[in-house]
Amino acid sequence: MRQSIIKTAYSCNKSPESVAAELYDGLYEENLACAVFFCSAEYDLPALSKALLSYFGDITLVGCTSAGEISLTGYTEGTVTGFAFPSKYFSVETALIENLFAFSFSEAQTLIADLLNSLEGHLIAPLEGNSFVFSLLDGLSIREELVLNALDSALGDIPLVGGSAGDDLHFKDTYVFYNGKFYNNAAVIVAVNTCCPFKAFSSHHLEVGNEKLVVTRANPESRIVYELNAEPAALEYSRVIGIPLKEIDIQSFAHNPIGVNINDKCFIRSIQKINDDLSLTFYCAIDEGIVFTTCKPGEIILHLEKLLTDIEASIGKPEVIIGFDCVMRRVEAMHLGLFDKMSSLFRKYRVIGFDTYGEHLHSMHLNYTFTGVAVGGPAPR
Repeated sequence: MRQSIIKTAYSCNKSPESVAAELYDGLYEENLACAVFFCSAEYDLPALSKALLSYFGDITLVGCTSAGEISLTGYTEGTVTGFAFPSKYFSVETALIENLFAFSFSEAQTLIADLLNSLEGHLIAPLEGNSFVFSLLDGLSIREELVLNALDSALGDIPLVGGSAGDDLHFKDTYVFYNGKFYNNAAVIVAVNTCCPFKAFSSHHLEVGNEKLVVTRANPESRIVYELNAEPAALEYSRVIGIPLKEIDIQSFAHNPIGVNINDKCFIRSIQKINDDLSLTFYCAIDEGIVFTTCKPGEIILHLEKLLTDIEASIGKPEVIIGFDCVMRRVEAMHLGLFDKMSSLFRKYRVIGFDTYGEHLHSMHLNYTFTGVAVGGPAPR
């Protein structure tokens, strides 16, 4: 069997030094273009960053914290997973946005222009049609929509996908990693040019229901909804899903998502938590006047299998699928006893990624999707 051109690594070790050593041993080869990792927020992050820097040195290394990891063993948690782009087949440029709160459209234009200009200095293939960008953002920054809109407008036809960093459902601190240091209120942007076929994708398995919920009072800046249908938000949500308020938990959110219908497409707005004042905090953008529609999960395994089969039919057997998987999908799979079946599919199709607090597709910040980019093997010479 031909060895994959993209090396992968995984560590369940709890020692930062051992994790760094295992990642380096698994990913290193001469002339790496870039290495990428996703890790549990349970690690001692300062110690991990120091250890990673000592091993990887001048090698470009980026990553983020997660709400669960996906490795070649499938779903994992409390671990580190990663992959590396060899420079023979990939040219990579990266950038760090250190202050998401102050990031502007003009800065996005400059950042993307500089990134692509640098990439054009060492292209593997023509830029147009052979390049993609992925983004890793602080998942508690509440800035994804503004940042993604700014970046996508500057990228033109180059596809943008990505994920919002997690912290194992603690909702306290989420981080991105850039060349030796973890940052919050920050984003990492990775531009990739390749001679390999690839396919950007985003999909969900949800079916639209009939109940409507109008946002009648909200604070869009903090993504908090105070009233739905002119009633306390949590109470109205409880009513339409038929679960007593005191029994609602994260599994209830996973099994009873709500979304916004736009041009016959449903975009999910996942609920993060119920607050003491009976308001609801969301992972994604909300606003007064939005009409939510209740949704129900479909067949997640059948949907994922068809998606991955279609991807393979399009680009051939994947060398890697960089996967940004909503944490709510993980919660659903665990609750329904489908964890092993999901893991089996991830293994079969070489998915490396993490469970997110939101997924990125072009200018959109999404929930409840499996989003990413699949990379196939180079054409035989």
